[in-house]
Amino acid sequence: MPRKVSLFVPCFVDQLQPEVAVDTVRVLRRIGCEVNFPQDQTCCGQPGFNTGYWNEARPCAERFLRVFKDAETIVCPSGSCTTMVRNFYPELLASSSSHDEAIALGQRTFELSEFLVKVAGVTDVGATFPHTVTYHASCHGLRELKLRDEPLQLLRSVKGLKLVDLPAPL
Repeated sequence: MPRKVSLFVPCFVDQLQPEVAVDTVRVLRRIGCEVNFPQDQTCCGQPGFNTGYWNEARPCAERFLRVFKDAETIVCPSGSCTTMVRNFYPELLASSSSHDEAIALGQRTFELSEFLVKVAGVTDVGATFPHTVTYHASCHGLRELKLRDEPLQLLRSVKGLKLVDLPAPL
C-alpha cells in the first residue's frame, strides 16, 4: 500500500523554482508515494518570524495547521521551512490553544532527504546525473534538523555522479 504524503511547497520554491516542487512529486511518486497537494497552503511564516514580526507570522502558522491538519505525513523540499514548522511553531504558538497541535504536526513534517532516507528507507531514487558536484549542507538542515548524512546518501546513489568533498566541510 502506498504511503500518503502531503507536499508543502515553500513560497520561495513556488515563486522562484517551481520545478523543484514538480521534481519532488516525481521522486515521491517514483518511490510509491501517493502525493496530495493542499491548494490552500501559503508561506510558513518564517520571514516574519526570523525578522521579529511574530504577530504577522502567527496567522501563517495557524493557517498551516488548518491546511495540513489531516495530513498523515508532510514532506517539504526545504530544511528552513521544515525547521520553522517542526522547531519554531511550538515557540511561536506557545500561548495559543494550537500549541499542542503545532507540536503534533511538527512531528509529522519532514524535509525531503530526511523523509526519503529515514522514513521511506530509500537512498536510490533512480536518479542519473553524469557530472561532478560538491555538497554544501544547508544551515537549518544541519543545525536544526541534524541532517548530516541523509543528503549525501542520496547523492552517492545517483548514477554517473562524481561527488567531490568540500575542502573544509562542517
